Amino acid sequence: MWKKFGVVLVLFVGMIVFVPAVNALAAPNLKVSVSAGIDGKAKEGKGAPVVIVIENSGTAFSGDLVIDVPSYFTTGSGEAIPVDIGAGETKTISLVIPSMTDMNNMYGGMSNTKTIYLYEGGWEKGKEVVHKGAQTLTTTMFYDDSKFIVTFTDNPDRLGALKTSRILNASTSQIISASKMGEPNFPEEAAGWGAADFIIIDEYPLADLSEKKQNALIGWVRSGGILVIGGSDNVKAETGVFSDHLPLTLKASSKENPEVLNKWAGTKGFEGTIPSYLTALNPGASSLLEDEGNVLVAYSKLGQGQIVQTAFSVGDDPIAKMVGMPAFWGTLFDATGHSNQWGQNPYDSPNNAIVHTVASTNELFPSFKVSTPLIFGIIIFYIILIIPVLYFILKRKDKREYAWWIIPSIAILASIAIFAYGAKDRIGRAQIQHSAILNVEQDGSLTGYYVESILTNKAGNFTFTAPVETTLGASLPNNDPFRSSQSTIHKQAIVEKDAAGTTMHLRNIGYWNVGTVYGETRIEKQGNYEIQLNVTDKKLTGSVTNGFPFALKDVSIWSGTKLIPIGDLGPGETAQVDETLKTSTLLPRKSMFNSYMNPAPVNMDDLTKMRKDSVLSFAGDYMNKTSSPAVIGYTDTQIVPIELLKVKPSVSALTMLVQTAMVDVTLTDVFTVEPEMMEMSMLSEDGQFQPDSQGYGTDEYYFNEAVYNQTWQLPAGLIGKNMKWTSLELSKIQKKLYDVSILNVRSGQYEQSESGKLVKTENVNDYITPDGKVVVRIIFHDEKNGNQGRAPMLKLNGEVSQ
Repeated sequence: MWKKFGVVLVLFVGMIVFVPAVNALAAPNLKVSVSAGIDGKAKEGKGAPVVIVIENSGTAFSGDLVIDVPSYFTTGSGEAIPVDIGAGETKTISLVIPSMTDMNNMYGGMSNTKTIYLYEGGWEKGKEVVHKGAQTLTTTMFYDDSKFIVTFTDNPDRLGALKTSRILNASTSQIISASKMGEPNFPEEAAGWGAADFIIIDEYPLADLSEKKQNALIGWVRSGGILVIGGSDNVKAETGVFSDHLPLTLKASSKENPEVLNKWAGTKGFEGTIPSYLTALNPGASSLLEDEGNVLVAYSKLGQGQIVQTAFSVGDDPIAKMVGMPAFWGTLFDATGHSNQWGQNPYDSPNNAIVHTVASTNELFPSFKVSTPLIFGIIIFYIILIIPVLYFILKRKDKREYAWWIIPSIAILASIAIFAYGAKDRIGRAQIQHSAILNVEQDGSLTGYYVESILTNKAGNFTFTAPVETTLGASLPNNDPFRSSQSTIHKQAIVEKDAAGTTMHLRNIGYWNVGTVYGETRIEKQGNYEIQLNVTDKKLTGSVTNGFPFALKDVSIWSGTKLIPIGDLGPGETAQVDETLKTSTLLPRKSMFNSYMNPAPVNMDDLTKMRKDSVLSFAGDYMNKTSSPAVIGYTDTQIVPIELLKVKPSVSALTMLVQTAMVDVTLTDVFTVEPEMMEMSMLSEDGQFQPDSQGYGTDEYYFNEAVYNQTWQLPAGLIGKNMKWTSLELSKIQKKLYDVSILNVRSGQYEQSESGKLVKTENVNDYITPDGKVVVRIIFHDEKNGNQGRAPMLKLNGEVSQ
């Protein structure tokens, strides 16, 4: 008997020891490798494609791959991708990260921060599986002052001139051939091309790409990209989804005059015969270069971006090998590369900025309001009731011993009353505040940014959904780089994507806490403003019509840093405009606020105004900067299609709609162009760097370089008018810091000022280019240590020619 017992005991112990070892052997054995970016390169705050390869040398794995994607110190989420890998199989997963971040720089060199996880059984209830290989996304990171040029060409050598071309305000340029990425790795989301500043198409069959990959490219253009398409015999057929947006129709073959290109590019490197095409400018397109009426370079706007087309091939010989081609590319980039500046911090993207501007006020709910007089009144009433009244009544009834239970009972009732007053709006159901800033584009679509905050009435998880062209990010107030929880962002927020769109899970939100989601959106046409405005002798007249299917409040004309009120407009209603201006035209819209110093709430009655101020501040700093005024208005209709699942909250929506206003200008007498009426830019003479602004709303700068070119752009309404310029005045010149000279366009020479003011009263037109620019050169005396000072200011006087 004891012998049998001993055998059973040995077998039992053996099972305890060896079964776990067997189970350990019967488990997935996963190794992960990662490649991220366009040809392994990405930009801070911009989207990037990612390819992840998972090798499984163990048993089958079924679950989720989760990638933590921090966008900023207080934003980010994890992304979950379902994965099934059989024993001995290898799985390749392609995805797009909407905003890449330099983890080493962001977290003080914590390069070992884990961001890649595998959960067997799924992220919700599954078990994390330890894997070998890459534990985090790694790529070569660049900032926005590096310009990325991506080429689509069968032979990268055809565009070799790009390697020596120059781009304004760029510290470096990266020339990337799409062929190195491989067509299977082309992203299917617009954000995947986020790092690209220019994409050049050289006789490449875009039409052969899948519909998703073509739509990703056109989405990239809509969000601000610049696509350059060279001429070819089959350009319309080759360009696929772009064929209906081309600025030029190419006709018969032609020969191009090389001197036209030499003059435009400021070079002598074009000569001989250059094959080209006769062209017709398509409706809505604008010409950049013409030769005796034949348009050679043109562009059309699409959303925030541009499609640029040339009448000649940019990769064919002989032009591709000509000495002047780098200068041509530099001029083309300068002429089309609009400034997508992100605000006062050049590394602060709109997606980051909207969190610390709009979200900061969007997260303040009316139910947070507590009436100080009421609470103070309750306390005073309580003190009066407890001390003299209660004492008098109990003494008169000779029941003073009852005070031991009456006093705490009244205290409890008073506390319940105060609690009920403060909680009455929070107990019933969750509350949502939704704020959005949307541009009305040329094609009638709406593009922009939104923030949506939820005040919970219970603890737990909350799930938001959005369609394909609306992104979802999460604001994480506890996302502190010095906390250990930093490496598990997906424990706070996680997204899942499919063909229908994106689902965001905000996880473990506390009772009566606030959670916030945000992102970008593009919405098909909802309507527009119908704008007819004219300025004559500083008199603004005309009309603005609400062409949207919903009412608009506080409709205004945004001119400079001022708003000209129009009023509230119902659907289809028209308001007449009759205002006297201080200037001869409306001004380019400019920011009215310091986005880094939003006013703190004085009292909760200002919440609506604060929300309007925050979206106005964001729009001024980050939305579609142009040299034109705009019409804006607000609606309480939620346009951005964000939905909260399984919860029916109360919703307070505030949407701001912004549309560029083209204004006719009629000149009848003498007029003055003040500095604030013009767009001004400054770049170092080599075209690389801007000076650093030294304060919000001032003309003080820190100049790191020795020589700068200051360019003033006249208002569009004054270019091409029949007028005579009578005087030009350059003031606020600091002779102790720098010398100033002005470009004489006719002679090509700079004429220097000898005093603190430069005045020209003769042949003033000689100092203004045909497209309305005045160029001033600033040369500093101290070239080594940098200089802080004011920039010169320009004023022009003119009169209508008889």
